[in-house]
Amino acid sequence: MNTENLARAYYRKVNAKDIEGLLALFADDARFVLPDGRIVAGMDAIRTMYEGVFAQGGPQPQPVAFVPGENGVAAEIEVHLADGTVRQMASFFHVDDEGKFTSIGVYQRTGG
Repeated sequence: MNTENLARAYYRKVNAKDIEGLLALFADDARFVLPDGRIVAGMDAIRTMYEGVFAQGGPQPQPVAFVPGENGVAAEIEVHLADGTVRQMASFFHVDDEGKFTSIGVYQRTGG
């Protein structure tokens, strides 16, 4: 399993605002940790989260670097927001044996 390719597919689907394609990448009991620490758990909650994010214009994440591992991958990204701002962030993807995301954690760099 190529975890970097899975993460790249995730970013393509986010940028295309492809909710069904995104959900196909997740395990049914997946968790998503938002930058503010809130946890979104389960397919229905993840769908609702993406619908809300995309209704607000959605982010346009641009991967900068990947650090792949056997059961996951870390990604450094620049996130272009609908208001024109750019944020430096990192995402950590955990993948099960079937090649589905069991969790994604997104963290924002603050300061310098």
